[in-house]
Amino acid sequence: MEKILSEREKKSIALDILVFLGVIAYFVLRIIYSSGEFTPDSIQYLQQAQDFWDYKVNFPLGYPFLINIFSLFTGSLIIASKLINILSYIGIILFSYKKKFFFPQTLFIFSFYPFLGLYTLTLSESVYYFFNYLIIYFVYKIIEGGFNTKRIFSLAILFFILTSIRFSGVFVFATAIAFLGYITFKKKYSIKSYSFLVISTLFGVLSYLLINYLYCGFPLGQRDHLHIEPENCIEFISRISVSTCKDFSFLNAIIHKGLLNKISFINIFVGAVLIITAFLVLLKKGKKISYFNLYLAFSFIGILLTLLYSYYTTRIDDTIRIKSNVYLYLVLLIAFNIPRSIINYAKVFVIFTLGINSFTLIKHSESIIKHIPKYETLICKTNDKSINIIYKNYKDSNEKNNSAVLLFKAILIDKGYKFLDSEQPDPKVSNCQIQTSEIIK
Repeated sequence: MEKILSEREKKSIALDILVFLGVIAYFVLRIIYSSGEFTPDSIQYLQQAQDFWDYKVNFPLGYPFLINIFSLFTGSLIIASKLINILSYIGIILFSYKKKFFFPQTLFIFSFYPFLGLYTLTLSESVYYFFNYLIIYFVYKIIEGGFNTKRIFSLAILFFILTSIRFSGVFVFATAIAFLGYITFKKKYSIKSYSFLVISTLFGVLSYLLINYLYCGFPLGQRDHLHIEPENCIEFISRISVSTCKDFSFLNAIIHKGLLNKISFINIFVGAVLIITAFLVLLKKGKKISYFNLYLAFSFIGILLTLLYSYYTTRIDDTIRIKSNVYLYLVLLIAFNIPRSIINYAKVFVIFTLGINSFTLIKHSESIIKHIPKYETLICKTNDKSINIIYKNYKDSNEKNNSAVLLFKAILIDKGYKFLDSEQPDPKVSNCQIQTSEIIK
């Protein structure tokens, strides 16, 4: 029996190594065989990092601050952003392994959809996942072993950092503190220690919000332009339910458009099954459910409700990127409560997906190395390092968000240039005008 277990362990370790190395290899391939993996938000982050504090935008300062610091060693804002993201992934995996904190499940979750697809993008999500994961760990330790000074101060620092990376850290803070209040009551932990936790963590969150107020005049950024007239409640629930089920489908991990289109019709079903599975886990556990599982379920529901309210009252992207933090608690709840053998089968699927996606990238995408020299020749050498980018139609999102245009902007920022977008040349801004048609061709 021991020999069989030993063989299983060896296979499991081999799978872990393949998954980890596969993700690192895929990360490199996705950067090389792409246009740099930038979004309009990525450009904003790079501009924040380039002109730290003086460039005013609605994003918090944590991620651009890290890019700025890392660029001191890399010499490049772009490289710094990619390095931060992959180190965030490695950090989660190594922390989980060292602390023996649900390592097989953690490796599977963060090596798969949707997290895998967000690591390569110059966005704050990867760093956010890392610090959110640390918070989940320390909440787990408090649930199991009570309060101590190290755990309280760790959470205070982590909530400060999390809020500085994404404002949704406030929702994670609210759900965690509320649940720990419940745990204090149920397990008869020290009310004094809990009060100290509340004061310390609240101080951490409010400290960053004060910094953000000093930065842009708004604790949570300027939100007025995002407000919308709420739609019919029934129509909203119907629309958001369908989109959420589609986004929660793990089949979206496949990037081959032809293959994905053939199976996309079952995405709603797969996403719905995933959500139902989480509730079945809770029902099966019944009264024997652990407090930690209750925390994951409570956080999933709490953060989901705040997200739904945000969707109902403000104009934000209806994408898995925005929903990924809700998704995280959902898949943690499921993965932490299913047999190890199923996790190993899931890792095999991860390896299969990494293989398909890597092949798709190499076969159907051009290397970024071919594009960079072409874009560099378009850059005029100006004394003030400013460039005017001219659009045919600035309101055309396809032109504005074209991957080639975004890569060109990222290169400009990386070289210390500033740019202005317009439809007509403006000599007062710069004597160097570049048409988007020159960039895209």
